[in-house]
Amino acid sequence: MDDFDNAGDQFLMDDPEFNGYISEGSSFYEGDASLIELYEEEEVDAALNTPPQSDSDASDVSKKRKRSSHSVESDDFEDFEQVKRAKPALNATPDDVHIIAYCPDAAALMDRLGLSRGVRYELGRLVSAGELHYDQLTEEALLQLQGPNQEAVPKISEVFFGEKSPHSVDLESAFANELAAHLPWAELDREEDALALGPYEGLGNNPNHPGWYGGKVRFSGRLQVVSEDEHGKKNAKKSFKIVLDDCTLWTSFRHARRWGSWSYLRVKVPNQAFYDSKLGLDSFFKKTFLFWGCVFRACYAMGDNVFFYWTNEVYGKSETIPGRLSLEDFIQWHNPLEFNKGQLMTKWSERIRLGFSNSVPGPRLDSRELIIDEPDIFSNPTGKAPSDMTDGCGFISISLLCSIFDQLSLGSLPTAIQFRLAGYKGLLMRRDETQDREAKHVWVRPSQTKIRYPQEFELDPAMLTLDLLRTSHMTTNCSISNDIVINLAENGVPHNVFVQLLRTSLAELVLGLTTWEGPGAMLELWKNVERAGGVLVGRRARAAVGEARVRGYRTRSPDEEELDQNEDEEDEDGFDDKIGGPRSTAWWTDEISGCPSTLEDTIMVLLEAGFTPQTTPILREKLKQSVIKKIENKLKKLNFRIEESCTAFAVPDPYGVLGPDEVQIKSSSRNLKGQDGLMTDTILGDVLITRNPCKNPCDVRKVKAVEHPLLSKLINVIVFSTAGDRRLIDFLGGGDYDGDIVTAIWALLLLSSFCNADEHLSIEPAGLDACFERDAEKVSDFIERTENFTPSERILALQKYLLGALRDTSLVGKYSVMHDNAIYELGYANYRTIKLSAKFCRVLDAPKTGYRIKKQTLDADTRMYGNTLGPRWKVAMKEKKKTGAPKFTTSNMPYSKRDEQILGPFIMDTLRRAADKEKDKVLGEMDLKFAPLQDTLDLTLVEPWMFALTWVGKGSTEIIELKKAELSIIKHHVQEVYEDHRKVLQVNGKNRDASGFTNLRIEARQDRLRTISKKFHSSPALSEFQLITDEATLARWRASYAYVYDHEQRKGGWSRFPWNVAMRDLCLIKAQASLTRCTTMINDFAQRMKLP
Repeated sequence: MDDFDNAGDQFLMDDPEFNGYISEGSSFYEGDASLIELYEEEEVDAALNTPPQSDSDASDVSKKRKRSSHSVESDDFEDFEQVKRAKPALNATPDDVHIIAYCPDAAALMDRLGLSRGVRYELGRLVSAGELHYDQLTEEALLQLQGPNQEAVPKISEVFFGEKSPHSVDLESAFANELAAHLPWAELDREEDALALGPYEGLGNNPNHPGWYGGKVRFSGRLQVVSEDEHGKKNAKKSFKIVLDDCTLWTSFRHARRWGSWSYLRVKVPNQAFYDSKLGLDSFFKKTFLFWGCVFRACYAMGDNVFFYWTNEVYGKSETIPGRLSLEDFIQWHNPLEFNKGQLMTKWSERIRLGFSNSVPGPRLDSRELIIDEPDIFSNPTGKAPSDMTDGCGFISISLLCSIFDQLSLGSLPTAIQFRLAGYKGLLMRRDETQDREAKHVWVRPSQTKIRYPQEFELDPAMLTLDLLRTSHMTTNCSISNDIVINLAENGVPHNVFVQLLRTSLAELVLGLTTWEGPGAMLELWKNVERAGGVLVGRRARAAVGEARVRGYRTRSPDEEELDQNEDEEDEDGFDDKIGGPRSTAWWTDEISGCPSTLEDTIMVLLEAGFTPQTTPILREKLKQSVIKKIENKLKKLNFRIEESCTAFAVPDPYGVLGPDEVQIKSSSRNLKGQDGLMTDTILGDVLITRNPCKNPCDVRKVKAVEHPLLSKLINVIVFSTAGDRRLIDFLGGGDYDGDIVTAIWALLLLSSFCNADEHLSIEPAGLDACFERDAEKVSDFIERTENFTPSERILALQKYLLGALRDTSLVGKYSVMHDNAIYELGYANYRTIKLSAKFCRVLDAPKTGYRIKKQTLDADTRMYGNTLGPRWKVAMKEKKKTGAPKFTTSNMPYSKRDEQILGPFIMDTLRRAADKEKDKVLGEMDLKFAPLQDTLDLTLVEPWMFALTWVGKGSTEIIELKKAELSIIKHHVQEVYEDHRKVLQVNGKNRDASGFTNLRIEARQDRLRTISKKFHSSPALSEFQLITDEATLARWRASYAYVYDHEQRKGGWSRFPWNVAMRDLCLIKAQASLTRCTTMINDFAQRMKLP
């Protein structure tokens, strides 16, 4: 339950939002599971040795985080006299100011010349990175940058660096799709033009801009820890600076649509700073931040991201910017303190998050009267507090769902949507039993109400727009995490079952990618490569920039997801999306050469052209890399896929027809594999249900899957019973129905021996409150306490809560590690292990709940559970970072020890031993399977150049000499580019192989290779020839000679050179020579084709 945590707390009893029931499982973490993996990436020894930050200074303002919801018309805001106080502009002292990029003369010049926002941002980005100096910003230079963003920004590199923009006209047609999904300047122009017409033009549902909405341009940066002064001398005291990233297109959110993309800056905090509480992040982010005279203030921290808002302040002056709000007024617009007095300040501060959730604007309601109150359903147990059986899930009319279906072009009408609307959040489920089928209504419950607004004022159109986060869909053949494996084993599933599952999963993977003989073998190989790499879904996700999440597309391959213990669905607001980066977009195909960026995409393109791994060295090598990577990842992470499984939204039974411990699992298609091996759309019988995080014995539960006629339309969701004394999903770590993703498993091997853990293990351990202190200030108390504060003092007081996620960040990592140690050393269901898990969850949720671990408790826990590196199996998973570099630790602490005589073997130790044995065996088999081919030259690819050589010998002596000269032009050009390509792969000129190049960021690799492929294709020009008269022949001969020359230079071997620069041309040569002939298709169709 999102609003009400921790049983027996008197503060909640006094809260007018309190509904009378406190979840028995509420001590277990109920927030974003995606954050846990982030915290666990911290070095173990650093996590265990960083002291907690002192809380003794009452004036320190740094603690809690915040969320968001809805609001009132900005024109009516003046009427909030009891909320909005008259206040002067804030005046920061120099010590309170941090300059991102600011020079008064340059800023004034930009204002006078009317430079666009994009130009100003890009100049500021270059200044923040040290690539541009203020004295270079002369009037002569800036005059050349006037005009709209799309025209002016590309001129910057030429004006200041004498370089032509990498996105000049000759490349725009080739990379049109990628640029449309990445470059923000045209979109920024459109958003500026729209909002110039009115403040609500970017909210979507606009007849002036059909199908368009704003807020899609992301301005972002990175915090850097600086230990040197401006002269390069080492400082004993570290400081911070913000370096801006490239502006890019990304997902939209409500605040950006309402106030403009340019009103927000998102700054990523590196782990080095995030986990070091001594650096004082919270104090730094309370400063005033200047960007070309615009005053930004930090308004919210979520995980390692901090959001800044552009206020109405004018630095150094008492005047304000017309049409903009101060930070305090913006917060009041979104979450007015006066009308939410009953909440704790820590809870109140979380509400700003609602407006920052990545979302797509859906239909807009005509008025707030269309938002109808729907009561929560409570259990009626004897002698216990009632349980909210519908917590977080309301209803939506079919008419609105149909609008969403049409807007997003979904495959089927969604049963449920995850949403934000005004001050409400959670799920909305279809409601069929309404008399008016055309009515556009939503029904919301008290458990979904997070922000209250005065009834007498009309809501801002932004608040009446249905913000769509995700739509319901069902995923099958799911990967189960280590945590789930541990739970299943501790609840009775034999270890040999998991060993067999690991071996079977590995064998199926290898077989699918190494079966090359027989009828249709290459078609089957293509299908298996596509499925293993999630290629087609990845293509759609890259093209659907900003909307992939709500459409249900995955942006990572299944293989990549197996590396993430917490699936991306659990990050419900989408804050884990990566930001920033070089100019190219990760994993997009090089449209000049036709060479894909991803490994599996490349394999598929080669197969489509008619190449086979039996005869083509590059295809053989790429396939080998793919297979080995997947084998190593699977065996390193020790998780595997279960065919008889699915994941989907959990929703409560709307009719009360399911009995206790019953669920319904029904898909929109026959894509669920039954226990009999046949495909079905409905699962019946015993199933296991779980969700992330899975930390305690009761977090997996065996229930009965049934089917009921009244629930027949509830597809692609898992319907939970509302019968019984306690909300069924509450057993799963205190889950609710506000968007929780549940995994269901019905594999007989796992079901037959699993036993439900004792229910008492899901209840918060006694004595937990004694381990914590709590910031119990209510909103009403805060209003009274700050009534006589100056505006500056009041902002700092608010930021104490709004930036609460930046406090004591190292504690999360510490308690995660200590809980792992306790599981291993004491046992999964040991009382102390259960209590430690509850502490971990409270620490993780601290910015929202206000709980802070007592120092004496932390010290005692650290001595008892924090004196080891952790279990060997866990440490082994983090031996290498993603870059491939060894992850060393200087700690001399031992690994955790387990008494197997008392506790028995641990499942992950068993799997680690089996995986190590299996790895040696399977990789040895792969070395034999993928043995290098012996001097294999594809004569089909050589034939065009052989034809050219024959062509040279025909004609008069004068013609022959001219032909030789023209072929020499081609040869010289290819040889020159070959050398350039060789140098590009030798990073810093040090490596003879490509290992250093491979370790570069994917965007950097793409940029370097694209520079080479552009040079390869841009020369020689057709005008240089007299006898070669068409581009097709020139391209064909050039590609063929690149293949021949590479073979000669490699003395019978091969390199990636011809494929990196001429993949499309070589594939065309191969396909045209096919005995079955080839077909003609433009890339837009080819990218969407899928084999059945």
